[in-house]
Amino acid sequence: MTTLKNISHHTIWHDPEHSNNQVATRLLRNGEIVAVFNEERFPYHHDSGQTVLIRSRDGGRTWDPASRKVVLPWTQTTGNWDCGICELADGTLIINLTITGFFKRGVRNEQPSWSSHPVTREYGDWSWAYKTQSWLGTYVLRSTDNGETWSETIPVNVRPLKHGGCRLGCWELPSGSLLMGLYGRIRGYGEEGEGESTRSALMRSDDGGENWEYFSTLAYDPASIIDYEEPALLHLKDGRLVCFMRTHVNPSSDARNMVMTVSEDDGFSWTPPKWTDIWGFPAELITLNDGRYLMVYGYRRAPYGVRGVISEDGVTWTKKNEFTIREGGLPTRTSELKPGSSVMTPGTGEADAGAISMTHPGGFQHIGYPSVVQMPDGTVVCSYHEWSNDPAPVQYVRATRFQLAE
Repeated sequence: MTTLKNISHHTIWHDPEHSNNQVATRLLRNGEIVAVFNEERFPYHHDSGQTVLIRSRDGGRTWDPASRKVVLPWTQTTGNWDCGICELADGTLIINLTITGFFKRGVRNEQPSWSSHPVTREYGDWSWAYKTQSWLGTYVLRSTDNGETWSETIPVNVRPLKHGGCRLGCWELPSGSLLMGLYGRIRGYGEEGEGESTRSALMRSDDGGENWEYFSTLAYDPASIIDYEEPALLHLKDGRLVCFMRTHVNPSSDARNMVMTVSEDDGFSWTPPKWTDIWGFPAELITLNDGRYLMVYGYRRAPYGVRGVISEDGVTWTKKNEFTIREGGLPTRTSELKPGSSVMTPGTGEADAGAISMTHPGGFQHIGYPSVVQMPDGTVVCSYHEWSNDPAPVQYVRATRFQLAE
């Protein structure tokens, strides 16, 4: 059974005016841990924020506020989120993210919305937002000076998908080709609708991220019952690729156990998805210094938090090896109405002021989204987001450092 030692918790970034969430990290060759995350334009979930980068030079203990940099700022008509980062063999940094746009912005609706919420004095009327905001696509930015400056956004061609959403950074194969995991749909432009479930797929670039094309399908359900989302890739010592995916079943959208697929040809073809006994989402996987493999994932039901599991060979994963990295992450109370997500039907995720229920927390269940690296001394640094215990709770990003003890 895996046990942890030398556990400590550290704040990466906390701002009471803005929710900060969905962090992704990589350990650079210079020894820094670089984190990118989404800073919402409001203290609510809105998927319209901006991508922020920050660094730790002491293994995740402290995060230098002077290194904080907005990579792609929001504008009055666009925002971006769901960012990931990777470092290529030549030192180039690549950030991938999703850009959203606002339509009919500034045009007053003639008819009142059917929803009475969310309308706030500070942030205006969101009740139409889910109909006037849409994903514009997935893009990458490149930096050849260790993240000091960044290129213009480079569009990722996801055809035949109508849209693709990302979660983690790209992965570089030994050949130098880049793979990017996305999830999306062929007939629909959003996450839901048209009677089509979500599939996961790989985009590939053979020129350092300048051009991208659809490479392979990771998993999809032709019956459109199961959603396969937010793929997490792992490169095994023997050259195989393993991918874990979050799942939901329709029409309820209930979250089910994660599935895994395996590729023996650098990601061109994949085995049928295999159900595991591990519940949680989304995941990230790394190879440990001792040759074993580690997966971390969010746990969005009581008692909530972030969990991990070890595999000896990278293809055998079981809940028997599960351990807790962080328990909790939900506040106990909120002093004000908490709007849900602007990209869903009004009221979805909304929570009234007062005590927060662990069984029906609304949008407060949105915790986790972990990312993980391991330092040369064996210390594991797992980053994630959770809710503060401020009177008006906000999401913030933090890291847990630990060592594995058998």
